[in-house]
Amino acid sequence: MAHRILLLDGSPPLVAALRRFLKGAEFEVQVASPSAGLARIDPSQFSVAAIRPATPEGKAAFEALRAADPSLPVVLLVDEEAEPASRLPADGTLVAPLTRTAVVSLFRALARLRAETDLGRTLARQLATYPAALPDYEFVKKLLLVEVKRSRRYHYPVSLALLAVDGWHDRAARLDEALRSALLGELLALVASGMRDIDLPLLYDGERILVFMPHTDALGARTAAERLVKRARAHPGGLTASVGVSTYDGEGTMSFASLVRGANDALLDAQARGGDGSAHAPGRKSREREPAT
Repeated sequence: MAHRILLLDGSPPLVAALRRFLKGAEFEVQVASPSAGLARIDPSQFSVAAIRPATPEGKAAFEALRAADPSLPVVLLVDEEAEPASRLPADGTLVAPLTRTAVVSLFRALARLRAETDLGRTLARQLATYPAALPDYEFVKKLLLVEVKRSRRYHYPVSLALLAVDGWHDRAARLDEALRSALLGELLALVASGMRDIDLPLLYDGERILVFMPHTDALGARTAAERLVKRARAHPGGLTASVGVSTYDGEGTMSFASLVRGANDALLDAQARGGDGSAHAPGRKSREREPAT
């Protein structure tokens, strides 16, 4: 699918140059007059706008674009870097003479920014339906402590998974707090829709998802972890995730904190392997049975 570029300048040489540079780069250029074109244009339909702001019409068009759609990235096309117009609060500046590398790289980066912003808006709207349904972590933690104690008493296995979005800190840096929460809320809903009714997924430490799985042995936990990785890939934002899993087989002693530590260690292992995958912490009994050397 081609990204649409709005060029508010009818200069034939400029139009020809941009279309030549962007040909084959998945961009489609639509030209409009900076003085009369905006009245017939919906800015939300474009990935990036480009404008030559050196004229009064150009500056007015810049302000009109910002008012109509503040999230639409705007590129200034200037003849010199020192042009006063280049100090406008735009998202990027291209200085003549234009080169294909500079044009394509800047437009691609801003198109990705536009896509992330649009996705964040969608998630923010969807998140409005989530808060009432999200469990309170302190309450859930008490429940999990009870579940681990019950598994020790009745000797049944439990597993715990920690999921983290790959490259989360870089992605989160481009979003404000509301959009970060929206993205995690959307991912939580996606994860929950792929789990059993008895499994309990919840947001953990502000940026990861914890999934508690009662009556789940190591084999079942590995299968669940693979499913979690696939669920993350199904997110419309092009996410991948790493998952760490730990299991208590119902024998010996184990605490909720130990389960979390094991899952966290396994998560770090999955991330160290490059992400988009899962790792399982060694079982307590398995470690105790390893032959001495």
